[in-house]
Amino acid sequence: MKKLFSNQLLLLTVFAFWLKTELVYFVEFNLGVEGAFQIFLLLINPIATALIIFSLIFLIPNRKLRTLVTIVVYFALSMLLYANVLYYREFSDFLSVNLMTNVGNVSEGLNGSTFALLKWHDILYWVDFAVVIFALLKFGKTYEKKRRPFKFQLLPVILGVGMLLLNISLAEIDRPQLLTRTFDQRYLVKYLGVNTFTAYDGLKLVKTQQKRVQADSSDTAEAENFVNANRTATDNEYFGIAKKRNIVYLHLESIQQFLINYKLDGEEVTPFLNELYNSENSFSFSNFYHQTGQGKSSDAENLIENSLFGLPQGSAFSTYGGTNAFQAGPAILKNEQGYTSAAFHGNIGSFWNRNNAYKRFGYDYFFDSSYYDVSKENSTDYGLKDKPFFEQSMRMLKQLPQPFQTKFITVSNHFPYPVFKEDVTFANPGTKDETINNYFSTAHYADAAIKDFFDALKKEGLYENTIFVLYGDHYGISKSRLKNLAPLLGKEELTAFDKAQLQRVPFIIHAPGIKGKEITTQAGQIDVQPTIQHLLGIDGSKYLQLGNSLLSDKPKDTVVFRNGDVITSEFAQLGSKVYRTKTGELVEELSPEEEERVTERKHYAETALRISDDIMQRDLLRFYEPSEDFKLPTVSKIDYKLSNSDIK
Repeated sequence: MKKLFSNQLLLLTVFAFWLKTELVYFVEFNLGVEGAFQIFLLLINPIATALIIFSLIFLIPNRKLRTLVTIVVYFALSMLLYANVLYYREFSDFLSVNLMTNVGNVSEGLNGSTFALLKWHDILYWVDFAVVIFALLKFGKTYEKKRRPFKFQLLPVILGVGMLLLNISLAEIDRPQLLTRTFDQRYLVKYLGVNTFTAYDGLKLVKTQQKRVQADSSDTAEAENFVNANRTATDNEYFGIAKKRNIVYLHLESIQQFLINYKLDGEEVTPFLNELYNSENSFSFSNFYHQTGQGKSSDAENLIENSLFGLPQGSAFSTYGGTNAFQAGPAILKNEQGYTSAAFHGNIGSFWNRNNAYKRFGYDYFFDSSYYDVSKENSTDYGLKDKPFFEQSMRMLKQLPQPFQTKFITVSNHFPYPVFKEDVTFANPGTKDETINNYFSTAHYADAAIKDFFDALKKEGLYENTIFVLYGDHYGISKSRLKNLAPLLGKEELTAFDKAQLQRVPFIIHAPGIKGKEITTQAGQIDVQPTIQHLLGIDGSKYLQLGNSLLSDKPKDTVVFRNGDVITSEFAQLGSKVYRTKTGELVEELSPEEEERVTERKHYAETALRISDDIMQRDLLRFYEPSEDFKLPTVSKIDYKLSNSDIK
């Protein structure tokens, strides 16, 4: 043992990285650690990978090269850990290899918003790096003279491998099938650590890419059977009542349902959205949830357009948007009813790989920031502010051939919610968190911009023959900030059920001249496309869509989240706990009948997620022909620079 631990520089390097990782675990991440056994796993999981990596480096015989490689690798591992810290602060999730390899499609269009995630204590996560560099340079020669024979230098590597295998075995005891049935990445980080999670995630990505090559037409059978077995009927009075109407989708960045009808000191945060929500000409959904994963806004679009989930890791837009076949809303409407389609976005077209994904969705036009007059004064880090965005969009919109389907992506209510003096018309809530305070102000501004847009549409005569589909894309207030939000919601502390309820986002279908109603069924973004097709009189049964119409007489009443959680009108299964949906009460013990219903919905959720992943990761829609009349978009013939020139 003395020979094993004789290399004190190696011990210092491993110990320093372990200490930093544990600090991050307990300060930054909410991993849901329960009991002494899980704490023990959390304490040992960084040691194994650090010991393996640095022990292998210390086998390098040349001292200078060994020192250089140690510094570079230590920096890379530290950067990976710190990048996860920043990502977790905003998204309460961890960086996947998928997301990191496609970072170019996401980072374009971002400027200084990342600085809002920095905290003063972050310097503590880099002190160890300075200490390790100093030790390597100061004492490297001293310990060079004490180097043991090669066989003893291998012992730390062997010990590290043994600890890794032990770690995985103990994790499997506490969480059976950890590596095969995990939908929530927190489990992998909690049990195995950031480094092991990243390595495992990379291996999964390679395996997924191999699966695509091996897929063939017979692999769509399970998806077809599942969709057919779970489809709800659409043969009622709503079928076709909005046929051939124009469609305007409004992608409401970070707007959450709690803002609807919410008053702060007697003032409504979103007065115009409230007006639409309460209108007799609106179908308003009070229990509608976002179902996004790491892809966030792009996941919401994928759910809305394709009725498919995002990926378990990364963004479907970034990973498959430029390669896969899709049966998206724009292509369906073009084939079925001759619609023209256009997307409007005041940021660069490559953000989230939209310029490629939209072609495969069948969009005829895509107007990105190059079609707008964007300046420092009228924009944020994420693009053109909402008021000038809608104002400038009218020039293109009113020239589109009708009937049209359009989508407008708003950005003013995007984290970190920058407040501009000329736009502030809402009182400061006065919480300790300026991000939350600003959120209410930017949401109020976004609401006013939408009202101005509706007024402009009425002036141009485009209001009456249009249905408006407004949806929140994902949460605005991250989990790490909910403690400061709770008092504004009338609560001292938020339970897991309360936090799940904060995943509700607005969904409003406003149809002038058509009598609507409030719908309380449990629903999600995956149900939007089938619902719109229902209103337009399109038989969606021929398409592989995992959602169902919310206007059905017998709606599915089930929400599946990307991490495998499920909410129905009866139960909310969140992780290992079950709550009663109507009361939010934690269920200590289920009756046999209740247990059966909970298990059945959990199985439904796992199957739906697996089939969606299969369709996406193996590109199965390239083999599936919904009808003889349906034609996939000819991507090679779509050039937005040329097509957009038709609209002056």
